[in-house]
Amino acid sequence: MAEPTAMKEVELQSGGDSIDASEIKVNADGEEITVDELDQVEEMPDNPDMDPMEYTVRKVLPIPKKYFWETDRDPSQLPLRTKMWHRSVAVLGKMLYVAEYAGEVIAQVFGLNESRYQYVMDNMTKEDWEKAQKVNEEREKEWADFRAQQEVEKETGIKANTL
Repeated sequence: MAEPTAMKEVELQSGGDSIDASEIKVNADGEEITVDELDQVEEMPDNPDMDPMEYTVRKVLPIPKKYFWETDRDPSQLPLRTKMWHRSVAVLGKMLYVAEYAGEVIAQVFGLNESRYQYVMDNMTKEDWEKAQKVNEEREKEWADFRAQQEVEKETGIKANTL
């Protein structure tokens, strides 16, 4: 069977509804072939913050929009290649889900989800908390003064230390 080479828009015989140009292909023999929903894949998102591993996998392994068992088609009429592709993508997705869940459980068991000094905060008394709050307020005030000084230096071009 020849590969589809051109696309065109066609009207259905019943009702005159039009089919999108992406749904009809014409192969080398001039036969019109409807693009099966099973052959459609998800588009690559243009997200610059996408995980590099996910980007690589999506580039190498196309993810179908619908799996064959989610459609009304008879699975016995589908090629083995399509069924294997859909099954392998689904299994890999479930394996990834299980691995992420196991990682979360392990991180929780070993305390990797907690703050670095959580044990210190757990053992602080009320007086210790009040003292830490005062120190924090002093540091925030110093930081605000420092940022204001930097802003003045930036606007005037003169460093405060030179005066």
